[in-house]
Amino acid sequence: MSNRIFIGGIIGAFILASASSCSSQKKTVNMEQQVSQQEITGTITAIENGKDGYMASVKDEKGTISIVTISVVNLQKSGGTFKRYNIGDRIQAKGEFWKDQASVMHITAKSIMEVK
Repeated sequence: MSNRIFIGGIIGAFILASASSCSSQKKTVNMEQQVSQQEITGTITAIENGKDGYMASVKDEKGTISIVTISVVNLQKSGGTFKRYNIGDRIQAKGEFWKDQASVMHITAKSIMEVK
């Protein structure tokens, strides 16, 4: 009898754990759907190379510097084209953004183009 109660308790705990993990996955998906898009136009002031692209510091007309991640993978996923830009080039980048603790905006470029 005690074995049945023990096994029943284990099965019950497993069912509860499964149900709670499903609900937290749904919350994650909803959070991802709420990601906002941002656009920046400015001049590249610095470049830091990475494994599949680079991060460019971009200074806009107001003097605000944002960090734009320009990645082969991210641009291909969104139908954009990867291109290596240089310091001094003016670009326009669009993509998902977030701000760090210092309120610096970081944009993951989904599309990017040079501005003349």
